[in-house]
Amino acid sequence: MYWLFLLLALGAFLLAFSTTHSWLLVLALLAALVFLLLWAKGLYVARFGGMNTVPRPLHAAELQALRAQLRPAAEPATAAPAPAVTPAPASPAAGDRELPQS
Repeated sequence: MYWLFLLLALGAFLLAFSTTHSWLLVLALLAALVFLLLWAKGLYVARFGGMNTVPRPLHAAELQALRAQLRPAAEPATAAPAPAVTPAPASPAAGDRELPQS
């Protein structure tokens, strides 16, 4: 509907050219300027979009879902668990030492 501003601007120019009063000439030229600016703004918004294209911040749940999608696939749950490894004692007790055999 921004094209209506162009028609109004053309009508204001027509009024400015056809009037004999100076105050009406100035008023019509100002109106034509305002209508032309409104038409240009409407044309810009129609072609490139408005100012509401700023990305919104992600909610914590959305961020968590994106992280889950980007993680590498985990091992399947049906895989056998890894065997438990018990660490060997650092130094055996005195009674556990074997005597050298001759």
